[in-house]
Amino acid sequence: MSDAPHVSNEISRITCHVHHRLSHLVNERLVEIGASSILVESGRSVRQLRRPRPFGLPGKIVRLEDQPVEVFRVTAPRERAHSIMEAVIASADLDQPGRGTVYLQDLVEFRRAAADTHSGDRAESSRPVIGTGATPAAGALNQPNRPVPTLLRDLALITCILSMPGGGQQLARVALDLGTCVPVVTLGTGTGMRDRLGLLRITVPPEKEIVHLIVPAHDCEEIIRILIEEANLNQPGRGFVYQTPVSAGVIDTRLRIGPQEHAASIEQIIAAIDELKGSTAWRKRFVGIEGDETDATLRLLRNNREITVICAEGRAATLVETAIEAGAGGATTSRARRLSSDGPEGGLAARERSTISVQADICKNVVSALLEADSGNEGDADRVQVLEAPAAFTHGT
Repeated sequence: MSDAPHVSNEISRITCHVHHRLSHLVNERLVEIGASSILVESGRSVRQLRRPRPFGLPGKIVRLEDQPVEVFRVTAPRERAHSIMEAVIASADLDQPGRGTVYLQDLVEFRRAAADTHSGDRAESSRPVIGTGATPAAGALNQPNRPVPTLLRDLALITCILSMPGGGQQLARVALDLGTCVPVVTLGTGTGMRDRLGLLRITVPPEKEIVHLIVPAHDCEEIIRILIEEANLNQPGRGFVYQTPVSAGVIDTRLRIGPQEHAASIEQIIAAIDELKGSTAWRKRFVGIEGDETDATLRLLRNNREITVICAEGRAATLVETAIEAGAGGATTSRARRLSSDGPEGGLAARERSTISVQADICKNVVSALLEADSGNEGDADRVQVLEAPAAFTHGT
């Protein structure tokens, strides 16, 4: 066990989904403004490709089109988070449809005090501050005359962890048909229920597809219920879905690719109305059925927590086992790379990011167990982040 005390910080996590051809612009801006411990994960976005049928035949050909994306995750003190997000948006014009999605979540991060004295939050406080959040500081952006982007406040993140091969593509199709957002799919490895199934574990592959959807908060639970039915998540071993809050963000609304028939695309019109209204409330679709849980098979778990553990490559399996012993049901681990070479994590670029969903009443026990797990190397600087998850669903809920 480590004798070092543990400390907590209220921070913000900025997540950016951007096409890989634009990722260098985001990376350069983050380095320029002094962001530390930048985690990057590879994934793909899914859109509908529509094109006319050949030989002048009526109708259109519609199919799904995958595009490679990079997922950037940066944590920062809350007073700096909006300025950093605005700088990221400006770096690649991410407030224009088709360029990417950026969103901010407020959470609590725990780590050992010995590592925290040099933590990313403390380190960033000594770096140049680019603005207060409402208006960027003069010269902070490469385009000083660029207007401050309108950030939407009524958003939520839906995370779907799917066990069946091809589940990510199926769920992405449903999300696009609903017109919610551009789905982003990443990969991970699951641990937990599968390991307790004995010989039956061969029916549940360890490889997981993780679908990330940014949706209007007022429609979130109804969208979750539609996803449950369409992906058969109410059957054993199919997967898990949960909601986490988003404080502010910009959504990529370009759901479809194809010839543009009018002066402005529908995505540009939606983005313009969102900006005028300052929210997505005008898009509300499921009126009068909020909170309907009459169907027991679609009843959602309440008062959950998302626990994220960030550690050196090869260490996640030990930490996940620790979490399971403390009461967690399982975890999904993804590989990421850390771009900055300073800070407490040294020069090791390979990282692992494990996501665990637990009930609020056992969250403290799980977090304490993770913090007490001693790696024997202070340089590992394991980080544990906790975020509210107001709605969740898995088979047996």
